[in-house]
Amino acid sequence: MSTQTAFTEFKKAQDILAEAIEKSAKTNLEAVEKLFEMNKQRLTDFSEAGNPSEVASRQASAFKDYVEFLSDHVQSLNAIGTESREQLTELSQEFAKGIDFSGFFPFGQETTTKGKSKSSKSS
Repeated sequence: MSTQTAFTEFKKAQDILAEAIEKSAKTNLEAVEKLFEMNKQRLTDFSEAGNPSEVASRQASAFKDYVEFLSDHVQSLNAIGTESREQLTELSQEFAKGIDFSGFFPFGQETTTKGKSKSSKSS
């Protein structure tokens, strides 16, 4: 594997990570905007409540909506993470296929040993 090929593979990995960070940041920003809107709406709803039981009911409804929204948000972030992890796994497998390990493990190469040289002298 050449140095240029290795650099290209690392650049691809860097691009995958940058894309995942960008997607996560956009998703988080959209979530914060949505939560602000939900809070604004809830404050308006609470001001219209006529009795304590109605306030409690609206709070329970608001809590349920927040939990559903946050659950969806976490699932979106999980999908982004899963996608980038799959891309990085595929890239690393392709990278590993191109590595030449023969220099690290010279098992297939024959080397001259002292034992062979002794047996050749006795013949």
